[in-house]
Amino acid sequence: MIRASVRSTALHGWHDMLAVKGHQLGENIAENPHSPRSDMMSLQDFVSFSEGVVQQARDVAIPWLVGTHYDLVNLGQIGPAILSANSVGVALRRLVDYFALLQDSTDIALHRDEQSATVSYRILSPDIWPRHQDAMFTLGIVSQLLRQGQGSGWDRINFAFEAERHDMRGDIGQVLNAPCSFGADTNQIRFPAAFLDLALRAEPQHSDVGALNRAIAQQRRQTPIIDRMAQLVFRDLNSFAVDQARLAREIGMSDRTMRRKLADAGSSYQQVLDECRMRQAAFEFQTRPELSIAQIALRLGYAEHSNFTRAFQRWSGMAPQTYRAQLAQHRAQ
Repeated sequence: MIRASVRSTALHGWHDMLAVKGHQLGENIAENPHSPRSDMMSLQDFVSFSEGVVQQARDVAIPWLVGTHYDLVNLGQIGPAILSANSVGVALRRLVDYFALLQDSTDIALHRDEQSATVSYRILSPDIWPRHQDAMFTLGIVSQLLRQGQGSGWDRINFAFEAERHDMRGDIGQVLNAPCSFGADTNQIRFPAAFLDLALRAEPQHSDVGALNRAIAQQRRQTPIIDRMAQLVFRDLNSFAVDQARLAREIGMSDRTMRRKLADAGSSYQQVLDECRMRQAAFEFQTRPELSIAQIALRLGYAEHSNFTRAFQRWSGMAPQTYRAQLAQHRAQ
């Protein structure tokens, strides 16, 4: 599976905000962790950078402030599309719809019902953890758009985070000035649905939404079938029953065509599903130590935890209980 990446412009604004806050960091954090010759960088490197900033500065507000002050022009082609939107809802929809052009291996969504709306965000790769400050940064960008439209009413906004409260290294509720919950399956900002209809002062921008749609379609065509399938499986694990026929439709293929393309790539649907389940299991053991083996098996779609135990032992070479015990011992050191 390919390594997740993000536009290197995600680094913009961090050092300026650190200077404003009076922080001076060590050399291993002070330099941008990417090659200036490329417009993309490893998502793992960016996440490690954001975690390192907070760890050294001891200031959990930094990623949030960078996000809320982030210059949307740095979003490349997506920036003009957002800046030219005439409402909060249109701006957020464009951010969500075209986010894959900024960062892959990510699930970001906008949902609305009669009373409320949510923007949810999480990195899909189970190999990237901790990733708490990345979530603060991204939700900061979302909140920037909300604040441009709403003007008031922040007291009706609340947040949820994947991380536990003690992992966030500070009083997040005070930083955000909003209620927060922790240990969720995704990071999200929840707000009144009426905010989506609020007007934004659209800036005169050349915005070619058709070009963005073509770029998204081209990116999907160029992404290897195994990676496309894995991202959908990771998205649905813990939330929905993973269904082969539905995933094939989302990819834009029949079951038969999808099976053939996976076979041509030296894999199969079951192999992709099994690999994703095992990698997600290792992630769950790391991030959800309070859950039992049976609960984790159920979250991964196993009807019997004994089937999960056997599969995990084949994959890792040890029983889930042993794997979890070793993780606990490592954390205690």
